[in-house]
Amino acid sequence: MVTSRTARTSYRDAHLDEHGRNVEPKDLQQQFKGITAIALTPFDADQEVDIAGVKRHLRFFVDNGISRDNGVVVVTGSTGECGALSAAERVAVWDAALEEVGDELPVIAGINHSNLREVIEMAHFAERAGVAGLMAVSPYYYPPRTDIVIDFYTKLSESTSLGIMLYNNLEVTHFDIPVDALGTISELPNIVALKECTPAFAKMEQSARYLADNLTVVNGHGEFLEPMAAVIGTSGFISSTANFAPRSAVRIWNARNVGDYATAKQERDNLTPYLDLAGRLGAAGGEPKVLALLKYLAGQVGSPVGPGRNPLLPLSAEERRAADTALSAISFT
Repeated sequence: MVTSRTARTSYRDAHLDEHGRNVEPKDLQQQFKGITAIALTPFDADQEVDIAGVKRHLRFFVDNGISRDNGVVVVTGSTGECGALSAAERVAVWDAALEEVGDELPVIAGINHSNLREVIEMAHFAERAGVAGLMAVSPYYYPPRTDIVIDFYTKLSESTSLGIMLYNNLEVTHFDIPVDALGTISELPNIVALKECTPAFAKMEQSARYLADNLTVVNGHGEFLEPMAAVIGTSGFISSTANFAPRSAVRIWNARNVGDYATAKQERDNLTPYLDLAGRLGAAGGEPKVLALLKYLAGQVGSPVGPGRNPLLPLSAEERRAADTALSAISFT
């Protein structure tokens, strides 16, 4: 079981810049112009955080082409089952990530929580650990309003010197942050990127058009909307498929980055068997079902990450067969 090395109230003293990898916000803004790989959190058979597995899985990313030259990695975000992790477990994952790949790939700490005070406390832990930056969604237990979201990011920004990726996630918060509110938030000095998960493609285009001078707008739907999201002006994309097909994410980025959208689309279409299956499973079982699919596929390609925690349940036998069929239809060369 992962526990804090000291009492909860003394986390800050336990993480005094031991890695020294904090990144200046303006530099981090440029770093987000690429692939934002969002990592699964490995668990062992007893559903305890598998620290060796964390290191092994992130090494899988780097060994297959994801690096500071083309992106960053987010750990303990939504894809990393943040809602099922304690603060101590998140710190342990950050430490493991920094130890394994921190010199090769900027590590972004997911600090999502329904409580602003907990978010700020985790921001302090993450800053002490030495992460490159933070990603945070606004409070989500009660659906927020514009004024609540602005207040949240203002207080978070004031609490840390780290660069922050703000996370517009309608599925979680039940609130699609309006572009004018995003503009207000983007003027905060260390808000450097937006993970834009709006379901409205026209809204994503507006975010990219109006906010580009202040922050990096990232396509939060990942390969599902590539390279179409590049055409409308986003500067990077989230990649959950990097958990089982990191080379595909790199090839999409390489083509996208030079404006070769035909090649980027071809590379994206190679992933269609997975994307279509993820869409079907997600429609029936929500995001936990998609994460279960990603965990299964990661194991099938040689980077096992173990089971998930409730509400992430294993795939059924029928779903595993469908996943194997999809995987066999994807070219990894």
